[in-house]
Amino acid sequence: MHTWILALRIVHVGLGTFWAGTVFFSSLILFPRLKRLGPGIENPVMRSLMAVASPVMAASSVLVLVTGVALVHLMGAFGSLLTTPWGQAISVGFAATALAIVVGASVLAPAGMRLDRILSGLGGRDPGPEETRTLRALADRVEFFDRINCALVLIATGAMAVARLL
Repeated sequence: MHTWILALRIVHVGLGTFWAGTVFFSSLILFPRLKRLGPGIENPVMRSLMAVASPVMAASSVLVLVTGVALVHLMGAFGSLLTTPWGQAISVGFAATALAIVVGASVLAPAGMRLDRILSGLGGRDPGPEETRTLRALADRVEFFDRINCALVLIATGAMAVARLL
């Protein structure tokens, strides 16, 4: 049992660090910088990055959630999730993680796929006025929900870090 807990903890913390770090870097540094460079650079770079990053981030986030639940189960701690300070912090972290996954899967991924379809349909030409409005609206939606996701990941990370001290 101890070996399983150790292995799960390594996977959980490792993937959690990767996921959170990637979210923070992308939201706070990469995306704003690409936006400043303009759509001529932003669009092809984002299309290239998201083709790889989206599935990796989705898998990482789900594995973080699953390994976290498995750790609580193997430690026999489900009964203390709402009754102890540690459990309450873990519960907040779980809820924030689950919400971040929902936002990613239900808003960010579909908007990103729609952006990709529109951009690939341009065939190298500049977008027309209607396409430009649609692209800007989608990009604004992605930016807004990306910031929400970043805040949720920060809450999850903070709650998990604090839980160890409670």
